[in-house]
Amino acid sequence: MFRVPSVLAVAGTALALATATGTATATATATATATATATDGVGDRTACVTRTSLGVVSGTADAGLCVFRGIPYAAPPVGERRFRPPQPVSPWKGTLRAVDDARVCPQDRDVLTEDYPDDRKVYTDEDCLHLNVWTPRPDRAKRPVIVFVHGGAARYGTGNEPRYDGRRLAARGDAVVVSLNYRLGVLGWTELGGLDPSYRGSGNNGLRDQMTALRWVRRHVADFGGDPANVTVVGESAGAASISAMLATDHPERLFRRAVLQSGSGALVHTPAFERELAAAFPIRDIAALRTMPVADVLKVQEKAVAALPGAAGGALYFGPYVDGTLVRESVVKRVAAGNARGVDLLVGSDRDEVNFFGQFTPNGLSGLARQYDAFFPKELAARRERMTAVYRKGRTRREAALAMFTDQSVRIPALRLAEAQSRWRPTYVYQFDWAPPKGIGAVHTIELPFVFGTLRFRGVPGGDEALRTDRARLTTLSNQMVDAWTSFARTGDPAARRTISRPAWPPYRTPRRATMIWDLPPKVSDDPRGNERALWNGLAFDGTTL
Repeated sequence: MFRVPSVLAVAGTALALATATGTATATATATATATATATDGVGDRTACVTRTSLGVVSGTADAGLCVFRGIPYAAPPVGERRFRPPQPVSPWKGTLRAVDDARVCPQDRDVLTEDYPDDRKVYTDEDCLHLNVWTPRPDRAKRPVIVFVHGGAARYGTGNEPRYDGRRLAARGDAVVVSLNYRLGVLGWTELGGLDPSYRGSGNNGLRDQMTALRWVRRHVADFGGDPANVTVVGESAGAASISAMLATDHPERLFRRAVLQSGSGALVHTPAFERELAAAFPIRDIAALRTMPVADVLKVQEKAVAALPGAAGGALYFGPYVDGTLVRESVVKRVAAGNARGVDLLVGSDRDEVNFFGQFTPNGLSGLARQYDAFFPKELAARRERMTAVYRKGRTRREAALAMFTDQSVRIPALRLAEAQSRWRPTYVYQFDWAPPKGIGAVHTIELPFVFGTLRFRGVPGGDEALRTDRARLTTLSNQMVDAWTSFARTGDPAARRTISRPAWPPYRTPRRATMIWDLPPKVSDDPRGNERALWNGLAFDGTTL
């Protein structure tokens, strides 16, 4: 089991990585696309226009791309629809001007790690189930489609963050890029079925939101120049955990053809027992009162609930997808190993020093974080801990060894288990991001995001901005290499098929070789990196988060 530490308190973005998806669908099938340009009323800029079965949509022209921001993919989850599965969005009359880049699902601002589109301190608009599209042109070119699901502990963040701007991916990769919002915190991830059976499954509504957005993409992305039969979903942290959960739903290949999991896996999907513990800890027992409560008050109740549980359970891991037996059928690794996702190509990886990220929020920094690992280490491996620690201590200080074990247990090893399970069925690729700012605290959680998107915005990455100022040319090259790899994977299923910049070939991950791309200056391929440490975790089942 992936066990929650009893004392790891980290509020903010989340190594727990939970996010959400959707279940309801948009309406009708896509119709023929009409491509045109029209003035948008702001100076002499022009907006791109396309026609969908829901109505006409206009966006803006930006550096050779058409950008559509704030397109609704589901009905507003307000009033009687609060805590219910997402419902179909209604067609609109006239032209929808998709220029809204400020949609953020309800949350208190995370000032340390998220890259918000504005300076609001609290976000309270529940009408947030919107998505953004970047495309070279809304024609019928059938470009590969990349859909991004953001992280943030299923409690923070938005698809509208500037660091997730899809322009570089769309332009360099000739792809259609989509980012989306989904319900967060209590509103998207609290199981209320124990209070009222009609709300059974509400703990996965955030996941249903995401799945609804993916169905919207399959129906309408052709109107934006994308290929609905070639969709790659990309998730980071909580987003990756959510996509992992989708791999354990029925027929995930109907949602996407390929998946990229960055710093998250099925080990962070809640077990049924853990979800029951969280539901029992929720302080309000009256659903009617909760359904009509002002959003600001809901957020206050949410923070009290989070604070009531110890450590990571009260912060990073409180919210997220869970195995409900209906939508998410079983533990992700078991389901994938049995071939449930045999129609999905997979790319998965982690950052070398993932957990160091949380040292920014921990008393006494990295030293305090390393001490907390005692409560995190799995009881099942207690008899071999001394031997494991001795292996990790080679070339490391005691603190460095504890943090390396912490990262391996929480992110790297579960990702490798998932890759190994899927490699039996479909081409699977593994990476590790190793580059670290010279004056930072390592290759921490989220560090790969500025490179994957080509935005080079180092929010929450100590030393990142200074490194960019002093080494911009080499970091830009590394980013271009990763953009090429991600878009090549989206186009062909092979991240090395498109190598416009010199970098090594990237073989699929198969045992016993276990070829792994190491993203660094320069990148390299390593066979079974730190394999002796990987093998120490054999026998531990990473099949869900539990207390």
